[in-house]
Amino acid sequence: MRGKHGKAAIFKAMDNLLKMRIRHMARINQAVLTEEHFPVLEFVYEYYRKHGVGPLYRNIQKHTGAGREDLDRLFPHGIDSVYVWLGIPVQSMERGCKPSANVPVVNRRDVYLDYNATTPVRKEVLQSLKAFHEKRFSFGNPGSSTRLGKEAYDLIWSARRQIAACLNVKPENIIFTGSGSEANNLAVKGIAFQHLNKKAHIVGTAIEHSSVLNALHYLRKIGIDVSFLDVDSDGRVSPDDVRKALRNETVLVSVMAANNEIGTINPLTEIGAVCRAAGVPFMVDAVQAFGKMELKPKELGISLLSLSGHKIYAPKGIGALFVDEDISLIPLVHGGEQEFGLRAGTENVGGIVALGKASRLAHAEMEKENARLLKLRTYFLEMLQRDVPDCIVNGSLEHRLPNTLSVGFPGVDSGSLLLSLNEIGVYVSSGSACSAGSSDISHVIQAIGVDTSRYGVLRFSFGLETTKEDIDYLFKYLPAILRSCETMSNIDRGQSSG
Repeated sequence: MRGKHGKAAIFKAMDNLLKMRIRHMARINQAVLTEEHFPVLEFVYEYYRKHGVGPLYRNIQKHTGAGREDLDRLFPHGIDSVYVWLGIPVQSMERGCKPSANVPVVNRRDVYLDYNATTPVRKEVLQSLKAFHEKRFSFGNPGSSTRLGKEAYDLIWSARRQIAACLNVKPENIIFTGSGSEANNLAVKGIAFQHLNKKAHIVGTAIEHSSVLNALHYLRKIGIDVSFLDVDSDGRVSPDDVRKALRNETVLVSVMAANNEIGTINPLTEIGAVCRAAGVPFMVDAVQAFGKMELKPKELGISLLSLSGHKIYAPKGIGALFVDEDISLIPLVHGGEQEFGLRAGTENVGGIVALGKASRLAHAEMEKENARLLKLRTYFLEMLQRDVPDCIVNGSLEHRLPNTLSVGFPGVDSGSLLLSLNEIGVYVSSGSACSAGSSDISHVIQAIGVDTSRYGVLRFSFGLETTKEDIDYLFKYLPAILRSCETMSNIDRGQSSG
């Protein structure tokens, strides 16, 4: 067989749903993915994208060197498996290898229950964007010495004021970034880079978002000492554990406001008091919490706080970081003096305008919308208890975002369940969207001690467009899907033990 195609090369060109499907199919068929699989998967995938049909044996062998015998050796059902793993329609599939339950649906509808992954741009924000881009000279550079530049600069300041008002801070405390992940990196690395030539220590937690966790792992590699605190079974960080972890050389404590996977809210007031008493800066990833709960950094003892536009119905590609006036940061991007010298590059004026608008709307509607979401969540839990009494809900129900539920379903594979729900038009997540497609168990689910050999875990997160009818549609088909997935799991377990 020809070609050197590492799995990184093929997976780089694929979306996360397809990556997850491939890994899931390999797992349930006890197939270990090797370097021999990837040239075949890559060629068939690219051929189908280009031609709309799957290639036949001769074409596969011509371009990859893999003949019929190779395919039968590599894939449990030969070319049929290749097609099914890649989601290519197969006329006849008599030899199994099915990735999801086949449940007939009447009056199919699309039900989006993955608002923690991303949100649609809401109508009012879209109108603001449209008005901005349709204005003839809206393209002015905010840093230029022209009237057009001043107009763009003023728009940025207007958005800065809107976000600052939501946090009860000064506009000059708000730094615009390209995403929540960038804001997290600027906060964590911006502090740490000031201490590279001396002993420094940072306190993080086991449940942080990957943009914080990976930044901390990187800092550890270059000489910063990092402690990762465990959480309790509800996914909450103990303020006393934070206090005990502090050292004379601690330069930062980083604890997220609310977890993106299970929705648990951390005791920010108490942790902030610990950090303030010790004189240690307190960084809070509030990407999931901003717009869903009151966040007043000055009152909470928070020194740095991140947020993201696409979590609150603004476009992707825009985020922000609150930076207390007592905090100094080393920038990640060097160049001009934009964003008070902390983030070089001409500003994304349209995205900033949209973020300001979305922030104002989210906070104006927060109390009413939270009450509506809590009512929907309560109804969802009632239906869950009725139809799946043996399920578990991960995380604290008392200290939780109103829109988020992480549910463990007994005896089923989370991949099969997620793909099955996709088939009926219900879109949920098995964990963080930033790590979707990974074959690894979620670090959050591991941290709270869920037995993933017994439970398949999915996250349901509600938003502005979620209705009771959406939940009714899900539960109309969920019991049948779970029965089918449980049957498939039992067959898989029987095959693996046989």
